[in-house]
Amino acid sequence: MNKILTLICIISMFACDTSPQKVSFDIVIDGMSCSRSCSPYIEKKLKKMEGVFEASVSFEKKLAEITIDANKISIAEVVNEIETIADSQYKVEAVKESEMEKKKEILVPIEKPSLDFDIINPDVSHSTGFQLPNLFSLLNSLIH
Repeated sequence: MNKILTLICIISMFACDTSPQKVSFDIVIDGMSCSRSCSPYIEKKLKKMEGVFEASVSFEKKLAEITIDANKISIAEVVNEIETIADSQYKVEAVKESEMEKKKEILVPIEKPSLDFDIINPDVSHSTGFQLPNLFSLLNSLIH
């Protein structure tokens, strides 16, 4: 009987293992007085919380950009943590969904050019009346 209960417990532990549900949101924070200590201090406290994947606090924007695992922590818990830091010096003004969550990213695989192709001097013929810009040089300048 004990073996059966142990087996059921082990199976249920693995069956209940859920994948993380990432939620990104921005929090407008009031009460930060300097960029050297306030924003790094809040960011450090947020990153220590279980269930927080990423936290970035900007003094200039008065904004915290946070990504959490909604299965482990709630937005309300994050707000509460911010408002209890430094004897409740910081106040949460607004919470809004992150712009990154609203946009759907399309990832396109990048094909590496063959080694026998010269980006600087491509051997491409073109008509004399119309000339296209060198797209490889343009992309290279944007990347660097």
